[in-house]
Amino acid sequence: MKRLIFTVMLLLPCFWLGAQSQREKELLNQDWLFAKGHAADPNKDFNYGQALSFSKIAFLQESTMLDADQESRLAIPHTQRFDDSKWEKISLPHDWGMALGYSQEQFKMKGYRKLGGRAPENSVGWYRKRFTPELVKGDRYTLEFEGIFRDAQVWMNGVYLGRGESGYVPLVFDVTECLNYEKDAENVISVRVDATHSELWSYEGAGIYRNVWLTRTAPVHIPQWGTFVTSEVDLQKKEARVKAQIEVTNQSGKSVDLIVQNSIIDCQGKEVNKSGTTLTLPSLETKEVETYMDVRQVDLWSLKTPTLYTLHTDILLDGAVVDSYDTSFGIRDIRFDANEGFFLNGERVQIQGVCCHQDHAGVGIAVPDQLNAWRIARLKEYGVNAYRASHNPPTESVLNACDTLGMLVMDELRVLSSSDEGLSQLKTIIRRDRNHPSVIIWCLGNEEPAIQGTEKGRMIVERMKAVQRKLDPTRPCTAAMNGSWGEGFTYAVDVQGSNYYKIGNIDAVHEKFPNLPCIFTEEASTVMTRGIYETDAKKGFHQAYDRDVPGWGARAQEWMRYVDARKFVAGAFVWTGFDYGGEAQLHFWPGVVSHFGILDYCGFPKDAFWYYKAWWTEEPVLHVLPHWNGIGTDSVDVHLYTNMDEVELFLNGKSLGKKTVEKFDIPAWRVKYTSGKLLAKGKKNGKKYTELVETTGKPASLQLVSENGSSIQGDGNDVAIITVKVLDAKGRVVPTAENGIHFDVRNGKILGVGNGNPCSQEPDVFPAGSDVHRNAFNGYVQVLVTSDCSGQPIELTAVSDGLKESKIIVEVTK
Repeated sequence: MKRLIFTVMLLLPCFWLGAQSQREKELLNQDWLFAKGHAADPNKDFNYGQALSFSKIAFLQESTMLDADQESRLAIPHTQRFDDSKWEKISLPHDWGMALGYSQEQFKMKGYRKLGGRAPENSVGWYRKRFTPELVKGDRYTLEFEGIFRDAQVWMNGVYLGRGESGYVPLVFDVTECLNYEKDAENVISVRVDATHSELWSYEGAGIYRNVWLTRTAPVHIPQWGTFVTSEVDLQKKEARVKAQIEVTNQSGKSVDLIVQNSIIDCQGKEVNKSGTTLTLPSLETKEVETYMDVRQVDLWSLKTPTLYTLHTDILLDGAVVDSYDTSFGIRDIRFDANEGFFLNGERVQIQGVCCHQDHAGVGIAVPDQLNAWRIARLKEYGVNAYRASHNPPTESVLNACDTLGMLVMDELRVLSSSDEGLSQLKTIIRRDRNHPSVIIWCLGNEEPAIQGTEKGRMIVERMKAVQRKLDPTRPCTAAMNGSWGEGFTYAVDVQGSNYYKIGNIDAVHEKFPNLPCIFTEEASTVMTRGIYETDAKKGFHQAYDRDVPGWGARAQEWMRYVDARKFVAGAFVWTGFDYGGEAQLHFWPGVVSHFGILDYCGFPKDAFWYYKAWWTEEPVLHVLPHWNGIGTDSVDVHLYTNMDEVELFLNGKSLGKKTVEKFDIPAWRVKYTSGKLLAKGKKNGKKYTELVETTGKPASLQLVSENGSSIQGDGNDVAIITVKVLDAKGRVVPTAENGIHFDVRNGKILGVGNGNPCSQEPDVFPAGSDVHRNAFNGYVQVLVTSDCSGQPIELTAVSDGLKESKIIVEVTK
């Protein structure tokens, strides 16, 4: 079922593209070449900085009348005839930072990777792609990069297209006049990426780490992100009036009379309403068409039933369809209330959110779309209903997953600025994301202590808000403040965003601004290491009891009680849903990954997973911690994370006592360690539940399990998420196992490996043909595998000295 859901999600944007439409969208993720340059030495950066003018390269590169000096100066990667035969063959998404080692001399907040200003030899990368598409003269072509980190310069066939400094905002170029249209003519994309500078204080990676697309349209067409669909809902009548705003551009060279035809399609593919509008559009102009359509017996988008509709738009000239454009949208009603929090479709919803950075074990920031979908589904397992894209705009596959699976989103900007650059980024992201029903609020920035409490800060946010409102008047905005609540930004935002209740006084803010809704944009920040129950500063580990917390943070039990007592607070976002690269507080070295997550870097659950699940879901939860293989002490704190009404703990058949459970309670016992069986019994609403933890035997075998179904697409863009378990002779996971495991794959490629150990400095990625290996961490390893495009089933084998090996077969589909 998971596999089906994710596949449908990825197909949604192209549901209605038919043969009659000239619009074609081609994914360009395969067959790229890569080489590192140098941020400080032009001679090691393929002569970059010593080349002829960008505007002349495209013409001079074909000249046969060049002297030796000119020849050498043209030997740079953005010329077509550059020799790239020795470059590394790669596919996208790609993060070259994951192949770099660690050094204590590097930036601790960035995870000590040899990347950035202290490692110029590793901080520039060049990409080239040669391709021979079937081009149609007279049509228009755009090249889109969903995300490049960072400071990217792009050329097509030696012609300079432009530059994007942001590592999080997509780049879109019209390349129509730069392409080679001759039959079998080769086209070359060249990209220089400079990851010297940072935008965040955690690992940010390096490279073309999101999808790349080439789109063909007719000269008269709907531009990129040129639709905006909103709705007004009558909740009692279950009816909605849908408003569609459609931009049409004319690049044909002559004025045209056209028809804009819209259809609303439900999730079963049935047309529920349609409209048509005529338009006269002069050459080289773009105009907007506005239309209204009613939907009766509407299926609302909600957390439990995230129903999606499609607005299918055709552009007709002389009775023929020249362009078709599909917009996925949901019909729902959202409202933030100053006294009662957040409402979805007229019902109060407590926001149970998490903040997430975008990177993942083994692949860094180069997260495939299917892995993003799996991560969102993983969050929902423990009751998360809201995702804060911290602290940058998310990739579109995250939003698609949230739309499809039913997850609210706080969509966040990286740069809080009213400069031309800042507003340009704001406009791009709002146009890209405003049709996603999951997005309920825009976050204009995070933790700006220099200005968040000042008049200057208020002015900046007001300017950004005005631009946001013009592009999207349907959603409120906020800014995450780690101080100065009730000042500066507070006067400009629609919703007070506050990081950490201990930093300020939210009650005083509510009293001073009684009409201003409030939400905790960041909370918790406890540090925990999966499967570790004694903090060890030397090793960099933190106990998993949810006890180690920085001064600004709070344990889950503390902050949940605080927020629960204040109905006017819409909810909170925990820092963080997953561990992420860098910021290995509180010990740092040898730590290279954070410990903040409820899930570790691989998405394996820490014990806190069950505490949140107990109070964020209606499911019965009874979880025992720690494991019972011994943690190095004679007396052990045994905790139950549970929402039972009553619990009782047994050790080897002997009762250690009963306890009643109130909301947010953590039943606990101090137990003298004796190997054997630790059994918890619970009662909830008269039903009985049990949970057993027992001392395991030593490691005996390996087990491979696919987390996202038995098959993947065979195009090299999909990913199989494989969990490796170390088992004892009875088939139980050994919770302390650290065995070294080696992997072999046939008909596929291992994208990366991880184990969730935030202090592991083992390789994450491996050169082709080398030995892929990883030590288990407390019983688990994760392997990410893709197809080699051969069409054959993928075979992954795991072996470890002294253990029974394991093999898994992943089928591939077209």
